[in-house]
Amino acid sequence: MTRGSKRLVLLFGVLLLPTAVALIWFVVGSSERTVGWWFLLGSALLGGLGTLLLIRLLHRRTLHSQQQVSERKQLERLAVELLREPLENGDLPALLKRHVPQLFSNGWVEIRLLPDSVLFAQGEGWIPLGNERWVELLTDLERAVVVPGLPEAAALGFGSAALVVPIQGADADNIGGIYLLRPSGLDVRDWAANGRSLAAQIGANLQQVAHLDAALATQAEAYEKEIYEQAYQAEVQAMMAEYDKVSQELAIAKKVQATFLPPKVPEIAGWQLAVTLEPAREMSGDFYDFIELPNGRIGLVIADVADKGMGSALYMALSRTLIRTFAPDFDTEPEQALCAANRRVLMDSTSDLFVTVFYAILDPASGLLTYCNAGHNPPYLYSGNGGGMRQLTRTAIPVGILEETVWEKGTIQMEPGDLLLMYTDGVTEAEDEEEAFFGEARLQAVTEANLERSVDIIESKVVTAVLDFVGDAPQFDDITLMLLAREL
Repeated sequence: MTRGSKRLVLLFGVLLLPTAVALIWFVVGSSERTVGWWFLLGSALLGGLGTLLLIRLLHRRTLHSQQQVSERKQLERLAVELLREPLENGDLPALLKRHVPQLFSNGWVEIRLLPDSVLFAQGEGWIPLGNERWVELLTDLERAVVVPGLPEAAALGFGSAALVVPIQGADADNIGGIYLLRPSGLDVRDWAANGRSLAAQIGANLQQVAHLDAALATQAEAYEKEIYEQAYQAEVQAMMAEYDKVSQELAIAKKVQATFLPPKVPEIAGWQLAVTLEPAREMSGDFYDFIELPNGRIGLVIADVADKGMGSALYMALSRTLIRTFAPDFDTEPEQALCAANRRVLMDSTSDLFVTVFYAILDPASGLLTYCNAGHNPPYLYSGNGGGMRQLTRTAIPVGILEETVWEKGTIQMEPGDLLLMYTDGVTEAEDEEEAFFGEARLQAVTEANLERSVDIIESKVVTAVLDFVGDAPQFDDITLMLLAREL
């Protein structure tokens, strides 16, 4: 039985007690029946008045119960709308605006999420509590509590006590709260049940929204990752297709470039000739050539373009073609042939590339070798009669740098047993895994250790020594060797 029901029963008993006493007195035959009649009449009147009071109290109880039923239905409608409203389109403040006034009629209400988001507010002359006050109220708050109300609200006719209900998040932490004031004379604690229900619904809705946001973020991340993976795969496929295309083009270009090199080494009576070219890439910047000249002479060319890749390969093709073009016009003057090629290179090309060239004209019958060293690595001339080694140093600058310059030539007489070793810097500047150079000293040592052998063996020994020295380190430059020896 509720406390209100007990009060009604007690009041009803008190009101009927005089009437019951008068009736007993009248029945037992009191001599003073007149007094009993008056007493009975007074008791009847008092009982009637009490009945009216009882009816009024019952009416108030009925209205209070109806109000509670209405508030419960309002909470149910809010819960239904929160569940029915799509979370991604939900508007919690609008829902609270529709339902909260019916829950706390004529009250002072503030619903806030920390730190400073006011979801709903009502009350004449409403003044926000402020973030600091909210943090103070919600610190270590586990359930609804009554606290002193705002003085400003009391001045407007609200009670001096306020009810604070915490709104909890997923981790049972207070993420906000509900602040309630009732008009003076009404107990704000009667709103505790509705306040707790509303706080629970708001907390549940916020958790649902948070879960939805997390799910959408996860889905978006997965979608983004999938799109990225698809784009990456498409890009990889496009790159592979482009790589295959470039590889095919380079393979074709390599075959075309190979046609610029002599198909075979010429055979010269009384002489040995060997040559090798190990490109560092698909396209080579090094080149060599054998040019047939009048009167049985032969031009020997070894050259190195100062770059790598497709650009140097094209520059190599241009340089090789121009040297071949002007060589017959200057069949005993290699410096003039290179001078003419230099002028034409500067006319036909705006590139900043250049090429170092060693161009020698050999008269096989006499053994006379006339040469022009245009900035190239000096070849080694080994004497067959024990005369040691000498270098054929530079007599001009590289082709493709300056138009006006002095082009000079040099001459040597190759005797039986002499060996001429021509090379590019890819030999001496080959690097091992420690980034040390192969160097001229190693090249000379390998050559001198095999002077008594044929040029083919010397060539093989030098190339093997270079490759063994490099080991697993990458080859950075083309390796080109040309050897010429006069037989004994």
